[in-house]
Amino acid sequence: MKATLKSSMLLLIASATIFSACTKSKDIKAYLNPGAAPMFNTTITTLVLLQPNANNNAGSFSWSAADFGYKAAITYTIQFCKGGTNFSSPATTTELTVGTALSKTMKVGELNAKMQEIITDGIATQIDVRVKADVGSGVAPIYSNVAKITLTSYLDIVSYGFPDAMNIAGNGQNPQWDPPTSPQIARVRNGGYSGYEGYIIFNNATPEFKMVKGNNWGAGDYGSAGAGTLGNGGPNLTLPSGGAGLTGLYRIRANTTTMTWSFYKVNTFGIIGSATPGGWGASTPMTFSPGNGSWSITTNLTAGELKFRANDDWFANFGDNDNPNDNKPEYDGSNIPVASSGNYTITLNIGIAGNYSYKLKKN
Repeated sequence: MKATLKSSMLLLIASATIFSACTKSKDIKAYLNPGAAPMFNTTITTLVLLQPNANNNAGSFSWSAADFGYKAAITYTIQFCKGGTNFSSPATTTELTVGTALSKTMKVGELNAKMQEIITDGIATQIDVRVKADVGSGVAPIYSNVAKITLTSYLDIVSYGFPDAMNIAGNGQNPQWDPPTSPQIARVRNGGYSGYEGYIIFNNATPEFKMVKGNNWGAGDYGSAGAGTLGNGGPNLTLPSGGAGLTGLYRIRANTTTMTWSFYKVNTFGIIGSATPGGWGASTPMTFSPGNGSWSITTNLTAGELKFRANDDWFANFGDNDNPNDNKPEYDGSNIPVASSGNYTITLNIGIAGNYSYKLKKN
């Protein structure tokens, strides 16, 4: 009798243990009774983001607390996506985790950095915004309502002055020979090259210019000391006939240690590689935007690799040596991976010296 009672007690304890384990390991979400989703609000409606305002407040996002049916440590994440994409594609969605806070005020620069990941610079674009509430443990997150805002982002530009950059003042700018408004070449280390460099449009049929050491002629300048060499002051530097628009795009380089300079005329940039329509056999041409000096193309890519190259030739080509890629092109750099097939907008920004970048955005 005692043995039977003891066995029964052991059976009850074992059953309780098994039930308890099942209750803990079984989906806890089956016992939850979530309340209303967070109510999401923003002070932003339409906003043009400008680099001079980078440290100013762009606006605020706020939301009510989520209710998972029990007391839980909730992590909130603000999600942004390009309008109409319904947060469905990593290429058009970006996130900002804010922890347990119920609001977030973003600086212009901070918000612009997020927009750089999903939209094209300089174009007013609808953005859908919501907040995600998550407790982990396999419990499905809760999403707020979606707010719609319109944002225009900017390309983040670093400004340089002498000796980090020189102004290329000449007869191809408007106004002519005006150092403060002239394009620049900047001191760079890129691939195997070290020196001053910039891609500049010369619209005058007989281009002439000087390399100015600051924003005014009083700072001094470099001119010609003979073919391919520089001198302090001296005659104007010249190029072969440039013509108008794209026909006058040149890569200008200078080395003030060896006092030499060079030019390379650029007729086109294209993409090439196993991911591109032409494979490794032929470049697919990109379209030039004289206003900002960028090259772009929207095309179908396959999973593989690509590079950028000028004039259908390997003399001037860009890859990316960083792993993971930092979206800064490097001469003769490693092939750039394309993870999955799809339609992409690809942009190469080399129009502003010292600020080269590229972007592969899946549409």
